Amino acid sequence: MKLKSFAMISAICAGSVSLASAQQYVYLTGSTAFRGTVYATLNSTAVFDTAPTFVGYNGSSASGCNFMLFSNTIASTPTIIKCHWSGSEAGILDVSSSTQESFLSDTVIPGGTQLGTTPSGSQLITNGVDLAMADNAVAFSQNPGSSASQTFVGVIPFSWVRGSNNLASVSNLTNVTDQQIRKALAGGQKLALFTGVPTDTTNYVYVSGRDNGSGTRVNAFGISGYGIKTPPFQIELDGTGNMINLDGAGTYDGDYGFSSGGTLAGTLGIDTSGSADQVHTGNTGFVTIAYLGRSDANTAVNKGGIELSYNGVKESPTTIMEGQYGFWGNEYVLQRSGASSQAQAVYTKLKATTGIPASCDGVIAFNNTQMHATRGGPTTDPQHK
Repeated sequence: MKLKSFAMISAICAGSVSLASAQQYVYLTGSTAFRGTVYATLNSTAVFDTAPTFVGYNGSSASGCNFMLFSNTIASTPTIIKCHWSGSEAGILDVSSSTQESFLSDTVIPGGTQLGTTPSGSQLITNGVDLAMADNAVAFSQNPGSSASQTFVGVIPFSWVRGSNNLASVSNLTNVTDQQIRKALAGGQKLALFTGVPTDTTNYVYVSGRDNGSGTRVNAFGISGYGIKTPPFQIELDGTGNMINLDGAGTYDGDYGFSSGGTLAGTLGIDTSGSADQVHTGNTGFVTIAYLGRSDANTAVNKGGIELSYNGVKESPTTIMEGQYGFWGNEYVLQRSGASSQAQAVYTKLKATTGIPASCDGVIAFNNTQMHATRGGPTTDPQHK
């Protein structure tokens, strides 16, 4: 009897070992602007057999976390999907090369979500990447020769937001044009160009934007005509509204930018009317404008930023769907060449009509069936279907 019981226990243990060895991992990076839509897809039964266990770190909300982990079964196979939202261009690079990214380790699962925590040490592992989300097609990226597969899954809108500011005539800055954007990206431009007030010549408007890992940046530069690969002169702000010394050697504008749209959005509620202009030195007060995904733009506005119309058109679901508002991009899910069979299964589920397209809410992201306009990429204009 004891031998029989021991044999049963051994069999159970053997089964547990077998189950543990069957655990599959899928690693996903890419667009910070689209992460909320992917979160909605993964945190459902669109990919997993039943609703998964979720753990998120480093975000103001679950859908805004920079690090995510989802765990359950996919086609009865235990699977953990780990996400690190690194930016669209960074995601394309990840699935096109041997780049390693940081992801949450399994040890965080018992502790649950830690929204305010930036993971470190044993909370992190590094791994190659299987899948990525991108706000632009590979052809418009820094890796146009990538062997990754890509599938169009929706449309993502962007917005221009002016940072909080109390300069006398800055309230006139309610719209931004491609011409103004190009001038501001080239090193700042006098406020008069934006307000129409001829005496606004001592204060400047600067772009505070994203780094070169961002697909939002690709769309902002391409659609405005500045040039996708043209180096910008952007500024960054600290938590008190001061320009950041970007290289430690006295450079305050250049080819720099925030790695996260959420971080950028958080700086736009700070009034810079009394801050020192470190680019055009000797002046006090300057204005920032920034390009953001819809969700991050909402965050910026809630903090005190002012959303701008673009080329005279206000952003709304109708103006996007009809192609009147032109600041939006095509969203893609990408799969590394030679990805594991489980990564391929996840890719198939994400690109299916029941996957990401079904999670597009018509505000933060749009399903292609909702769109009455199309565009070939960030260097082409929208046209009606």
